[in-house]
Amino acid sequence: MRFYTKILRFLLRDLYARNEAARTETQNLSAQLHQNNQELQDQIEQLKNQNRELMQELMQSQNYFQDIIEQSNTAHDERAERSEKRLDCLEHYRSETEKRMQSDDVTTLEISHRTEQIESALREHQILPNALELFNKKTYSQAGEDAIILYACAMLGIPLNQCSYLDLGANQPVAMSNTCFFYEQGARGVLLEANPLLIPDLKHQRSGDVILNQAVSDVSGETVIFNILNLDGLSKIGDVSDILAKNPAAKLEKSIEIKTISYNAIIEKYFDKQAPVILNLDIEGLEMQILRSMNLKAYRPLFIIIEMIPYSQKLSAGIKDQELLDYLVSENYIEYAFTGINSIFIDKIQYEKFIA
Repeated sequence: MRFYTKILRFLLRDLYARNEAARTETQNLSAQLHQNNQELQDQIEQLKNQNRELMQELMQSQNYFQDIIEQSNTAHDERAERSEKRLDCLEHYRSETEKRMQSDDVTTLEISHRTEQIESALREHQILPNALELFNKKTYSQAGEDAIILYACAMLGIPLNQCSYLDLGANQPVAMSNTCFFYEQGARGVLLEANPLLIPDLKHQRSGDVILNQAVSDVSGETVIFNILNLDGLSKIGDVSDILAKNPAAKLEKSIEIKTISYNAIIEKYFDKQAPVILNLDIEGLEMQILRSMNLKAYRPLFIIIEMIPYSQKLSAGIKDQELLDYLVSENYIEYAFTGINSIFIDKIQYEKFIA
């Protein structure tokens, strides 16, 4: 009997211990659930706060953009009002102009007659009036060189879309360009520029031209050192110490190796052995070397534009490269114009044929 009693007590104690362990575990789980629930409540509260802040920011943004729209509408109304005033002024000016023209019929008829004469002469030479504005020239050149050649071509009866060109030292595609005007009139040619940094812009804005990233020389296929300066248009082959000494702002950025090509090789390869109408030569001091290498007996441009003064930050007056002048005169070229920077030479042989 005592044995069974001991066994029963053992089982009861074990059952009680298990019950206590289960109760403790239940309490722990309950506490954990309460803690998790509290953390979840905190997170929900944080999300609510963030949502409120987001809504506030959204409202502020909406108000901000609404203000911008209102300001834009106000500015638009003001611009519209100013435009209406300008239109009224223009209408008044047009009305006054018509009155003045009507009050002087003789002058109006005379101007009309002269215009008809000019248009008739242009048509006779197969030059359309809208392609050639002699009295309202648009020039891109540094000193109006393209306008001077425009006038000469008009007087010689050369259509502008036939003014082929070779630009040795093209630099920029539009600004300071002596050939851009003729490109806009439909003419095409070759632009040679040794500075590789300028090539992408030339290709983009003068896509109809042949763009060569080479250096002009008296011999083709050689490798020379080209010095790139930070100032536009001053990069060159060879020594740049004189430029650096004269201009403190000038800096040598880098020196590169580049292949050469001669004038004669360009004419033979890209112009089918026919000289262009216009040759522009701006190669920072190498002009005489290139001129002497040119076969001017076979490949004679009608016009040659060439820089005639040394580099200077100041205005150069009464200065001209006499050696260049004498050489071109000896090759039967006439100095047609001097702009203070460049001289424009015209081939005497072709000129006399035109005027004959």
